[in-house]
Amino acid sequence: MPKICYNRCVRVEQITELNKIDILCADEKMENKKRKILIIDDQETNREILKNILVNDYDILEAENGRAGLDILKKDREEISAVLLDIVMPVMDGFGFMNAIHDIKYDDLPIIVLTGSSGPEAEDKTLSLGAWDFISKPYQPMVLQARLKNAIARSQMEMFTRMKHLAEHDMLTGLHNRNRFFSETKEMIDGSPESGFAIIRVDIDQFSLLNSFWGAKAGDELLKYIAGRLEKYSADFPASTYGRINADVFCICVPDDRRRIDMFIEKMKSDIIKYNEDYYVKPTFGICIVNDRNLSVESMYEQASMAAKTCKEKYNMYVGIYDANLKEKSFREQEIVNEMQNSLDAGEFVPYLQPKYDLKTNKPYGAEALVRWIHPVKGIISPGEFIPIFERNGFISKLDFYMWNSVCELLRKWLDAGLNPAPISVNISRANMYNPNIAKLLRDLVNSHGIPVELLNLELTESAYMDNPDIMKEIVYRLRETGFTVMMDDFGSGYSSLNTLKDIPVDVLKIDMKFLKGDDRTGRSERILSSMIRMAGWLNLPVIVEGVETKQQAEFLRSIGCGFVQGFYFARPMPVSEYEKLICNEEKSPGLPQRSENEMQMNETIWSTDPILDFLFNHVHRPLAVCEFDGNEGYPLRVNESFNEFFGYGENVMKFSGTDTFVKDREQLKALHDLLCRIGPDQPTGFTDCRIEDRNGKEHQRRILLDYLGTGSDQKVVLLLFQKQ
Repeated sequence: MPKICYNRCVRVEQITELNKIDILCADEKMENKKRKILIIDDQETNREILKNILVNDYDILEAENGRAGLDILKKDREEISAVLLDIVMPVMDGFGFMNAIHDIKYDDLPIIVLTGSSGPEAEDKTLSLGAWDFISKPYQPMVLQARLKNAIARSQMEMFTRMKHLAEHDMLTGLHNRNRFFSETKEMIDGSPESGFAIIRVDIDQFSLLNSFWGAKAGDELLKYIAGRLEKYSADFPASTYGRINADVFCICVPDDRRRIDMFIEKMKSDIIKYNEDYYVKPTFGICIVNDRNLSVESMYEQASMAAKTCKEKYNMYVGIYDANLKEKSFREQEIVNEMQNSLDAGEFVPYLQPKYDLKTNKPYGAEALVRWIHPVKGIISPGEFIPIFERNGFISKLDFYMWNSVCELLRKWLDAGLNPAPISVNISRANMYNPNIAKLLRDLVNSHGIPVELLNLELTESAYMDNPDIMKEIVYRLRETGFTVMMDDFGSGYSSLNTLKDIPVDVLKIDMKFLKGDDRTGRSERILSSMIRMAGWLNLPVIVEGVETKQQAEFLRSIGCGFVQGFYFARPMPVSEYEKLICNEEKSPGLPQRSENEMQMNETIWSTDPILDFLFNHVHRPLAVCEFDGNEGYPLRVNESFNEFFGYGENVMKFSGTDTFVKDREQLKALHDLLCRIGPDQPTGFTDCRIEDRNGKEHQRRILLDYLGTGSDQKVVLLLFQKQ
């Protein structure tokens, strides 16, 4: 196959007959309106001679020096077709004028120099200054007319060529743009009916994120770099078309030579990954093998795009190839899109309710509303199949509102029946979170049904917060001010969970039990989950762990102080009728814990960084610790400097089992444990004497004074002071 090079600038002689007709039509239109010619000459006599020669065919503008001519040109550039320029003039001569218009990018304006000299030297010098032509004095009218007309025609042709190039090429990279790439690719495929071809789509994962990190200018440099690599490696094929489709998306069509395609992808991937050693730049390649030549090139490109999606945001997966399964999936998605509105209107989307259970009482307390699509022909369609599609095409906004309204109708129905329903939580998609009127929309909805705002809880995924934390923070504030309880769903699944928790004031955390999945034999996952629940308690945030499927998981969560759970072990998502039977037959849980004012104040005091409080805390020159006691073990929450010096920095000394307890005498250890169990509102203080071991293993006789501070995170909080006897 001969080498085909489609991505080149168009030469003047390659302009189609249709293009030429367009130019002639434009010239005919100009006959009704004379072109303007600017004459710059300091001699009025010369200007009059030129004017008399040209006045029948052109409108004449006059200037007596280069400066005056430049002012006219700046004002009427679009109207002026050519300039007749003398060289020797006061104020600004012809040389200065030509330098000035070059600096302000008027290179496409024909400049014809008027000179009294003749010969090759004069011509070369004049043309080297940027002039298009020169005319010697005295003027010959026919020569002047002909040269002027030729210069204007050449200017129009070059302008058209530039406009055509701009219309077909990407301004940033110089590659063909989307439309030109599609047309050139079709021409290449149609022109080689016996050859096979492949379309390869290339883009960068998370390019918008790179742009925000590096800035738009650096992002543009990356795009130009990719364009350069694409152009360079296209030479490895006997024929190719390539271009920039949009943003960070490039495309190339090459012969279906798997060895060369693999080499091309490997070289492109290697170069892009190495582009910035400080940041991982991941390219994605989607390949469509052209099997159906009757398809439009745009359809082939869409197939390559579908293939690219299969490896998006997947580490170490760079290449996706379009196949029949993707085609079937595409058809399935299109079916869903075609039916979604009619199905919504027909009420085929119905709420299923999955109860939440109080681990202390094993009683249900409210539920989460989950959408199910019950199709009259296809049966139940999984949310995992249609929700991602709705999120991409924006239909999720309509489905959200439909579900919110359905839940409000249920709550109204139960209230009218004399029931006292627990709250039902509904999900809010990313699309609706960006609606600035979301708080008012939801408030108007509950008001229209006459239900208390407390009965409709809102669930938002942590990943939605991370997309745009500032906007999300403002939206959550508005929702809570309106009276809604806001839950953060999938907490711990994001990359900035602690920052999110610190910055965005939610009311409840939901943690998925899949957090514990994986090959973790060290128990680290369990310890992290336990710490997260205790941390949430100190932030006055109830925790609901979802995805609980076994008795073992439920018992573990109960042992670490988790208050509420949701999952198949307790109840699967169920139709509304089954949930109604459940809440009628079961005694309702008292609900999510509410912290008292005293507990809130204690929390603020314990964790305060106030310098005065810190001074008083460390002014005590004996070991002192604020500890949390769960009935079995103690956990130091805050200790003073003397405590660290005595027991060791960061050591968890409050253990009552094992060999590494700080009280070695078993009877004394039991006495301390029993005292901690008794300490509370009815017995706020107490003491016991023990021999304790310091950080170096040395024993000391100490009296441990205990003072009950309150209950935080559902566990007892006690102040311990270690005093010499």
